[in-house]
Amino acid sequence: MGKFPRIVFWSVFFYLNLFPCSLLFSIEITLSLVGDVMFHMPTVNSAYSNGKYHFENIFEHVKKYIEKSDIAFCNLETTLGGYPYTGYPRFSSPDEVLDALKYAGFDIINVANNHMLDRGVFGLRKTLEQIKRRGLIYVGARFTPLEKLYKIVEAKGLRISFVSFTYSTNGIHIDEKYKYMFMYISKQTLLSILDEMKKISEVVIVYFHYGNEYQTAPTKEQIELAYLALDNGADMVIASHPHVLQHVKLVEYGPKTKLIAYSLGNFLSNMTAPGTDEGVILNITYHPVKGVVNVNPILTWVHRYTVENKFYYRILPVGDYLASTDRFLSKTDIKRLSQIAQKKLVERKGKRQPTSTNFIKSTTPLKNYFYNQLMNSLIFSY
Repeated sequence: MGKFPRIVFWSVFFYLNLFPCSLLFSIEITLSLVGDVMFHMPTVNSAYSNGKYHFENIFEHVKKYIEKSDIAFCNLETTLGGYPYTGYPRFSSPDEVLDALKYAGFDIINVANNHMLDRGVFGLRKTLEQIKRRGLIYVGARFTPLEKLYKIVEAKGLRISFVSFTYSTNGIHIDEKYKYMFMYISKQTLLSILDEMKKISEVVIVYFHYGNEYQTAPTKEQIELAYLALDNGADMVIASHPHVLQHVKLVEYGPKTKLIAYSLGNFLSNMTAPGTDEGVILNITYHPVKGVVNVNPILTWVHRYTVENKFYYRILPVGDYLASTDRFLSKTDIKRLSQIAQKKLVERKGKRQPTSTNFIKSTTPLKNYFYNQLMNSLIFSY
């Protein structure tokens, strides 16, 4: 071997073994996660003007907290099943709601929830089609049995996998031949999918649509299922359905910190029960070895107000509008903002034994990624 080939050989050797490790400790990704996005008919009607629907203004004030993240996720708790548009108990909303979600900065749209079959298989398929048509990523359902049950997205060279389950579809049944389209919560199915996901991605995120409505504390079943996911390879468990906020827990697995968000609450709805008007943008910074290194919850409030006898809706970041109110906020509104601002969502409690695969699954795919980058960029001259 001549001098130059030896230099190339050792350069490649150190690149493959040292460079990925240094990058591994420097890469961080950011995620924005929100809960239920619901379109009751008063909300739909408020967005109608001059023969068209425009929902973008609802998200105008929270857009800056969502669009800057590498990945943003929401639970779309309606179908895009076409006209006539309907709200509770069986939702079907205008396709334009997706334009607003894209405007706000969301990338991943979850459809696995108890309203996903409100317009049957036709409505579910149409919802997936509209999400795909807008360049967004759906998770929680699939078109064909050949499609994976989970989705993988890439950010800064890291592969992040998402999978979603729902506890129910409100008793709406579908033909046996369509049951491949989504997953009800099943421990056996969860473990099988996690085993596959953790082999091919650096970050594994599980969404559960579960829990008891209007309860601010998770049930025993919620807790057990969340820990089952974390113990078997998930890095984060996020959830909604109670329509109110529940706490966020950080859990240490050796050197890695994992996260459970038991209920992200309502991001948008017309519900009026206590706590259903508040939500959160859960902004997370994630490191492939250390896990969750920062959690910044931006508390939000759905503000309903009138202008010239017409109802309007907007999602407000609580801290911003306490610091600087505007003419649409009444004294009662400001008092409500102050109440929400008192909430402390994030708590750290307890440690768990790390699984033996945690570090391996984080480094091996990364090393392959950087190897491919090297092979695509190096020019060998002999």
